[in-house]
Amino acid sequence: MKQDGSRSQPPCLTTRRPAPACLRRVAFCAAALSLFGPVFAAGPEAGRPPGNSAAEPPEVITVTASLSPTHLSRNTAAVTLLPRTWIDAQHANSALELLALAPGLHVDQTGGRGGTSSVYLRGLDPNHTLVLIDGVKVNDSLNTRGGAFDFATLSTEQIEHIEIVRGPLSAVHGSDAIAGVVNIITRRGGPDPVRELEVWAGAHDLFSASLHAGGACGPLAYALSGGYTQNSGAIDGDAFQGGSWNANFEIPLSASMQLHAALRQNITHREAFPDDSGGPEYAVWRDVEERDSDELAAAVTFTHAVSPGWEYSGRVSAFNHEEEIDSPGVAPGRRDPFGMPASTADNTFRPLELSLRSLFAVSERVRLALGAQALFEEGTSKGSMATAFGTLPVDFEMDRTLWAPFAEVQLSPVPQLVLQAGIRADVPDESDTELSPRLGAAYTVERSGTTLRASWGEAFKLPSFFALSHPVVGNPDLVAEKSQSVDAGVSQPLIENRAAVSLTFFQSLVTDGVDFEEGPPPRLVNRAEIAAHGLELGFSAQPVSGLRCQASVTWAQTNIRGTDEELRNRPDLRGSLSMRWTPADPLELALKTVYVGDVLDSSVPTGDVELDPYLRTDLAATWRAGEHWRLFVAVDNLFDAKYEEYVGFEAPGIAPRVGLRAVF
Repeated sequence: MKQDGSRSQPPCLTTRRPAPACLRRVAFCAAALSLFGPVFAAGPEAGRPPGNSAAEPPEVITVTASLSPTHLSRNTAAVTLLPRTWIDAQHANSALELLALAPGLHVDQTGGRGGTSSVYLRGLDPNHTLVLIDGVKVNDSLNTRGGAFDFATLSTEQIEHIEIVRGPLSAVHGSDAIAGVVNIITRRGGPDPVRELEVWAGAHDLFSASLHAGGACGPLAYALSGGYTQNSGAIDGDAFQGGSWNANFEIPLSASMQLHAALRQNITHREAFPDDSGGPEYAVWRDVEERDSDELAAAVTFTHAVSPGWEYSGRVSAFNHEEEIDSPGVAPGRRDPFGMPASTADNTFRPLELSLRSLFAVSERVRLALGAQALFEEGTSKGSMATAFGTLPVDFEMDRTLWAPFAEVQLSPVPQLVLQAGIRADVPDESDTELSPRLGAAYTVERSGTTLRASWGEAFKLPSFFALSHPVVGNPDLVAEKSQSVDAGVSQPLIENRAAVSLTFFQSLVTDGVDFEEGPPPRLVNRAEIAAHGLELGFSAQPVSGLRCQASVTWAQTNIRGTDEELRNRPDLRGSLSMRWTPADPLELALKTVYVGDVLDSSVPTGDVELDPYLRTDLAATWRAGEHWRLFVAVDNLFDAKYEEYVGFEAPGIAPRVGLRAVF
């Protein structure tokens, strides 16, 4: 199957004198970053580490798993936080490499960075995971994978932290959050000025450059980032070129009112052999697929703390995703005697979201959140498909409106206990109302520090625009996929909080899953019932000063009920280990290892193939050369492991790279 006090007003805002240096710097950086767009078109100390089990400082706040910001240690959901300090130490080449160390989550990619990437959360489909960037939904309803987000296009230089919530969250976020949510928070400004320039170069024609500037001018906090990356030749036919810029502004309007604005643009060009083609090893037709995408996101949030017990916020967000795809198709083969025809697509997907939310501290032990959301989506696809009778147009367009009231209550009868209940009703036009309840509880044993947590929820996913409206395989009679999930876990600090271990059990059932029926006529139908269950084990430790270790192991089993069909690209067993060591004051080493058990995959030329297990290790070293300079050396796939994540797409071999960061 593939489917946040009062500040005095600065002189620059009350007089007609020339703007101060801080505003001139902001304007200069913004102008410089705005020039990147045409160029691109042309060519864990602060939070829970990946092991997800260490005790957390009380100031760590999460914003994804609940309608109200919540201390990480009081979440009733399974949450992993990847903070900026941890991201910096890993020197990952893409966001996908960061996610690979999170428990309960499997990632893969067709060869090099030019290929498609997928994220499987707790064994469910990639399009069952909702992806947010600064709270803006970025799943594309027009793509052929049912709205799954492709992390291959996302770089790391603009990320402040990542929140990964495992389990159903439609009660908070609505459609698509069946398996969970990945929320990527971009970098924010603060009182201290920060200016960074970073450059990388390495194997496979790798070149990357990024610029970040942040700080404050009076009450205004700003952060501006931009970057460019190119990488090609990791495997035959693979090429990637991309650039992005990001801006965040926080503007206190008064002692109780604040405005936050976020802007982001990401432009990429990618080349790779098509999915299911058998890749460089088996593809009969040797032309590559080309994808050009341009996505622009904007969000403005107004927050007003009316009183100590009442705060409300309003938010407007817009997303524009444009993508042109030119695919050579796939030649007939063992799995499909007809193959896949050559095709083109020019897609534009534009969702607009309006939301209003009120938070009430009814008492020290009761918190209530109420609100509503309106979502307006429109999409257009203009394309063609080669047939034996000539080129067939496959144009379609669709729009959808949805509104949803929601509510959530958090109770804390005693300080050690948190009870949470939420419900949301999504009312789409021309479709049935979807109710999404969620219950959760977390209890900490004061003497031992043991935390027990459990949650239950229902979630749904509306059919994608592609699935409903594509003139060849679309089916307007499709209904929403639905899920019911439960998880329970325990975490235990050890050795005076220098280590911790956690264990979580999960079980999910997805009904009315969208599957492909070969026909004739070929079309998408609701027929699959996917069951998934498993265990997530996490461990973290700081055995000695300067050494931090995190590890996780996930065992997950998934199947389609009532059939002998095995789900593709989902290993039963997956594990990871990461270590950060500072052997001497100016030097830091970071090592990460990922183990993936055998997985079933398939391609048109080969049919089903069992891919062998693999173990991949990456190493990075950082040398602080004085106050302003950082030197990096990283080696991806340190031991040159030979493995495939997709049939015929051998993973890139050993890839050294070097980098330099200037902080001024």
